Amino acid sequence: MKNNTIKSIKPMKNGILKVVLDTGNSLSVDMSDKLMTARFGVLKNSDVWQTADTDGNFVHWYKDDIEVVELSFDELMQMTLGSAY
Repeated sequence: MKNNTIKSIKPMKNGILKVVLDTGNSLSVDMSDKLMTARFGVLKNSDVWQTADTDGNFVHWYKDDIEVVELSFDELMQMTLGSAY
């Protein structure tokens, strides 16, 4: 499972991030609680939230063309599966 990569990302409303893996499986990751933290707080700005893209291993968000948040594949899996990952 740890060899999977992220195929695509789609930021949805209310802090939900749709993630499609290269296996064809998809996840809906609820990040709404994370948006209240120092690390992810900038993502409350919908203009920043909508900039989400991926290089296959990380999700990146930008403000004024500068990366402001990075989230790894492993962190996404941890958010989704918890200690089972």
